[in-house]
Amino acid sequence: MESARTGDVVVAGSRRITGEQLLQRASALARALADQGIEPGKTVAYLHGNSAESVIARLAVQSLGACYVGLRPFFSTGEKLKFLLEGQPELFVFDPDQRDEAASLCSRAGISHALSIGDCDFGENVLDLAEEKPDAPLECSDRDGDISMVTFSSGSTGEPKGIAHTFASASGFLDNARHMYGPGPWRFLVAIPLSDLGGEIVQWTLAGGGTAVLVDDFHAGEVAAILGRERITHFFGSPSMVHALVHDPGLQDAELPDLRLVAYGGAPSSPSRIADAVAALGPVLMHNYGMQEAGFISFLDRTDHVRTERYLLNSVGRPLPGVEIAIRNAEGRELPAGSIGEVCLRSPTIMAGYWRRPDLTSQVLRAGWFHTGDLGRTDDEGYLYLVDRVKDIIIVDAYNVYPQQVEQVLTAHPGVAQAVVVGLPDPDTGESVYAAVVPSVPVPAGRTAEFTAELTAAVRETLGSVHQPTRVDLLSSMPLTPRGKPDKAAIRGQAAGAAGALRS
Repeated sequence: MESARTGDVVVAGSRRITGEQLLQRASALARALADQGIEPGKTVAYLHGNSAESVIARLAVQSLGACYVGLRPFFSTGEKLKFLLEGQPELFVFDPDQRDEAASLCSRAGISHALSIGDCDFGENVLDLAEEKPDAPLECSDRDGDISMVTFSSGSTGEPKGIAHTFASASGFLDNARHMYGPGPWRFLVAIPLSDLGGEIVQWTLAGGGTAVLVDDFHAGEVAAILGRERITHFFGSPSMVHALVHDPGLQDAELPDLRLVAYGGAPSSPSRIADAVAALGPVLMHNYGMQEAGFISFLDRTDHVRTERYLLNSVGRPLPGVEIAIRNAEGRELPAGSIGEVCLRSPTIMAGYWRRPDLTSQVLRAGWFHTGDLGRTDDEGYLYLVDRVKDIIIVDAYNVYPQQVEQVLTAHPGVAQAVVVGLPDPDTGESVYAAVVPSVPVPAGRTAEFTAELTAAVRETLGSVHQPTRVDLLSSMPLTPRGKPDKAAIRGQAAGAAGALRS
């Protein structure tokens, strides 16, 4: 492992950090955080991008046995505020380039003491404090049953909830990654947020003596160049990211002899587009199916993508070792292969629960089984196929969008009498957000574009850009079911055919 100590283990732009430097900086920072009262059972919330410092800081927090909470960059400031108020972290830290939002969050959340991970005119620079500390490695203080991290999402009602994982389940994530991604060391290009899965991929890569190459924002041309220049072996992206990459002109000229695996997941994928990616990249594609609450569930490996005797590109693969899947009906009875029902599972990587919400936990964790809310079926070889979702969550480029949240923003506009939001298939992002709106008063034809732009801007400013509808249709009346509720099937049909809609 000497090369892991002296060679680059984190690459971020022009910066290169060796294994020894990473260990020393994380150890010194951990001592500085310990002086701030951080210990097992404490929580640190961190606002950051894909920086080298964020890798160091997360290692420091978790080496103390404390809980890391990454604030996702695509969430609106209002959503992050909810997470801080709900989580009540003992410490709030931020990267200097997030200074303005950090100051706003501190003011609104009543946080009197924040630490900057670097030079900044707001908060105290904790790296200065770390410079005064010994950089000898600390003995890790984590315990299997302690909470390692909390990520936040919303429930079907849009109510924020924390998803708590223990150090034991985090160890299970590493085992699963090694099973799926193959033997190390890896040179892993990470172009997804480090506040969530990206940060875990970095840790798995480091654990195997590999190198994590960080990209702050995904741009297909830039990634194509880095794949060759940095001799990347592994890459993970959403289906739309993989599609953009294989169609980028830069990839046509790139020489990628080291590329062993391109993993994709987090959103519905188009089998035809995946076939195109296999044709462009060769047999290196692998699909992950998982969720925050359960970790990885199943995977479709590289050989599955090129099987000739059976078409599997519409499957999410077979369960990982230790994952037991059952397809159950509404009464909880297990169904045979081929029958459609809710995907339920048991696994060592299932969350400890929704943080501080045992009522919500009991709804999805019952008798040792986690109820995913996804509808699916299995075949005679144990491959899992997802058919639909029990709830109406829309997944846009691997991110969950909850229709009710968007509907609430739209109906808050004085010009909107009624709004229904559904997901439509999208070749680039898996799904897109579609809104059917009944105006409170007729909108003149000359003002339609301005009015719909106002609505999409309101959603973007309130919830964040990922929630913003890509299309808004103005309807004279909302299709209803016989029970008087909005008929979402009819609305989707109208959207697809533009029948009965006054197009915006």
